[in-house]
Amino acid sequence: MGDNHDTYEVAIIGAGPAGSAAAIYLARLGAHVVLVDRAAFPRDKPCAEYLSPACEPLLRELGVLDEVEATAPARLRGFRIYTPNGASFRGDFAGTRDANGHALFETGFAIPRMRLDAALVNAARRAGVEVREGWRLAQITRGEDGISSLTPTTGSPLTTQIVLAADGVHSTIARRLRLHATGSLRKIALVAHMRGIAGLDDYGEVHVAGRRYVGLAPLEPMPHADLCNVAMVVDEARDGHALAGRPEAFLLSTLETFPRLRGRLAGATVVRPTLTTSRVCVRARRVVGDGLMLIGDAAGYYDPFTGEGIFHALESARLATTTAASGLANGDFTASALAPYARASRIAFRGKRTIERIIQAAVQVPPLMDHLAAVMTRHPGMADTVVAVTGDYLSPAAVLRPGYLLRLVL
Repeated sequence: MGDNHDTYEVAIIGAGPAGSAAAIYLARLGAHVVLVDRAAFPRDKPCAEYLSPACEPLLRELGVLDEVEATAPARLRGFRIYTPNGASFRGDFAGTRDANGHALFETGFAIPRMRLDAALVNAARRAGVEVREGWRLAQITRGEDGISSLTPTTGSPLTTQIVLAADGVHSTIARRLRLHATGSLRKIALVAHMRGIAGLDDYGEVHVAGRRYVGLAPLEPMPHADLCNVAMVVDEARDGHALAGRPEAFLLSTLETFPRLRGRLAGATVVRPTLTTSRVCVRARRVVGDGLMLIGDAAGYYDPFTGEGIFHALESARLATTTAASGLANGDFTASALAPYARASRIAFRGKRTIERIIQAAVQVPPLMDHLAAVMTRHPGMADTVVAVTGDYLSPAAVLRPGYLLRLVL
């Protein structure tokens, strides 16, 4: 065991939204927390950089909403979905209303991860969390006394009662402990920042064609937005060889294959190197173990169509810290003591995961996507509903109920 300086109640691996949020929550409860990450902040991250409307109250709760808003993020009123034949439909966040007729949310927003993650890391520091950057895990062991030891590639080991693995879809912790299984999708994501795309407004866009899709999220406020996040998802078996070693060239040429993007890219330029990540679909065999919890993307990722993974990260952190705090209070960090988090996350996210799978199936069948666009155009309220569900502020039951599904197929 290390000296007191290296001994903590909770060690969190990964300082993205899930890890930083968990650190803030636990530090506020009085826990002695260390937050480590291999990167130095601020840093870029391959991400669609869209935050669903339900993220806003969580960011407020974490104390970073004012800082995020001070960076002038783009406010998005909803999404337009473009199908393989060039048809489209639009869903508005404000189109979903409560029992009194008030809009549940007016907007989501988009912000570069470089800014968002740095704001959350800084908030963790202010909460009293010790943050260590440039920290790489070499080994994890758990002693008979229930204390885990995390040995970095350089420096002293950390000893801790609970480890929260928040190190993403390619989690080192999950891989070392054999907790991840390869998902059914084999996808590669390419993410760029571009300027000069014509026709941007205060709606995000998702274009589907050729069993690929690309999302556009303006990163600057209207009416003068020009900087845009462009996130394309392709099939690894089909496109992996073509993009290897030339992601930017592949991205630019493939953008022209989407019917409603042709003609809008003549003046467009890439202003940040194109980032890629492969095998973005993983399944966690379990999300808790003795002294261990997986949160955020490390707890499983199924390639959300509208890129709302940040909400999942923040919400899973909130759920995990409730259980972790109970374990600390009771001095019990066994898998059975941490199991309430597994149950809570399963209940919280299972409906959304079902919808993600339905959407992915539709993406693979172009005529079905075209049919759905026709239905949504005839019934705009249905589009508002599905956008509200993917925006995390309406229960998935609103889409999964038989009446809604029946209208989709008629």
